[in-house]
Amino acid sequence: MRTYIVFSVTALTLFLTSCGKSKSDNDVVSQRYIHKYGYAVSKDEFEGRQYPGQVITLLKNGVTITSAYENGVLHGPCTHTFPHSQTVESYYVYNQGNMVKEVLYDLTGMPVREDVQLSPTRYATTLWYASGTPMCTEEYAGEELLEGQYFTLTNDLEAQIVKGKGERIRRDREGVLLHKDQVDEGYVTLHETFYPSCAPESIAYYHQGKLHGEKKTFTATGEPLAVKEYVGGLLHGKSTLYKNGTRYLETHYLDGMKNGLEIHYIDGETISQEILWENDKRHGPALYYVEGVAQTEYYYDGTLVNEERWNELHQLDELANQISPAVRR
Repeated sequence: MRTYIVFSVTALTLFLTSCGKSKSDNDVVSQRYIHKYGYAVSKDEFEGRQYPGQVITLLKNGVTITSAYENGVLHGPCTHTFPHSQTVESYYVYNQGNMVKEVLYDLTGMPVREDVQLSPTRYATTLWYASGTPMCTEEYAGEELLEGQYFTLTNDLEAQIVKGKGERIRRDREGVLLHKDQVDEGYVTLHETFYPSCAPESIAYYHQGKLHGEKKTFTATGEPLAVKEYVGGLLHGKSTLYKNGTRYLETHYLDGMKNGLEIHYIDGETISQEILWENDKRHGPALYYVEGVAQTEYYYDGTLVNEERWNELHQLDELANQISPAVRR
């Protein structure tokens, strides 16, 4: 659950489709080319002589794009308005074709998010509440969160990250608590999400940005929904699902695939089904209980077979397993 610096990818897409010259002509209503001294020139002259100045583009969707160029590449500010509005929705700063800053605004003109490229590998992010007060500031080296400060609606510091360690609190733009994170060595180790009532929604452990350990989820009233075990971002171990607070399904996983016994329950206690899995396929006897009487089906590598065929194939597997160690020796 790391917070990634997404502005470089997002901005690159916007550059290719809006600020840059590859925008489809079918989407363009008009374009004006303005020399930096303020007089208009033709497109051919602007591009041919690589004049410094601005290109002002009006799109069919009502968005106005103003881009600054120097020596034929984006250099300086580039803005996008909201459709059919003069209010700026996004503001970019380029340095010789490379984006170094992005700011997003809401319809009222309040800033929402700012991303600044400090160096090729370091980024800084600032988020704001709808009221215009800062929500948080963060600094990353690649994907590692190095520093962070997190504020309440009244601008009080409520959590911070120092040298890659500490607590992060994320709220929505109205101040409603979304999640809390424990961070160590730049990565989230514990991620807790909340319902709007502040009741816990989920608790999960992470390692190097991937689910690693137990993840619990709850209903808004506090009843369990699921308890799952992960290793390296993959389901690994026992997963238990609940309905109305009682378990109804237990499944075992190995490296993200079903492996082992899967048990279905009625009212949390009475077993209704027992199914064996191997490599995400039903493999082995499957028991179905009807009024306490077990009925058996046989699966081999995901295919339903009769008991006689299952025994034949199972014996062949055992023989192959006995021969394989001897061959390896």
